[in-house]
Amino acid sequence: MSDAHQIEFPCRYPIKIIVATAESQVDEVVEILRRHSPNTTPSDIDPHHSRGAKFVSLRVNLWAEGEDHLQTLYEELLNHPAVRIIL
Repeated sequence: MSDAHQIEFPCRYPIKIIVATAESQVDEVVEILRRHSPNTTPSDIDPHHSRGAKFVSLRVNLWAEGEDHLQTLYEELLNHPAVRIIL
């Protein structure tokens, strides 16, 4: 297999998180992101509300240190009751 598609860490890494709409829950998810990637700024987080306002899509450009770092972040996010999907 070719290494051409390997990600070189550390790097900026885009993710999208679908969160059930409730201001405190969205804030909790952002806090998880900032705890794992402290260099994440407000400009790195782009929220979009769904048409029915039941969900918020958070497009995040975070700083990833490596695969283990991302795995730990994903696990904590998926354990949050408001997180529906991570892309």
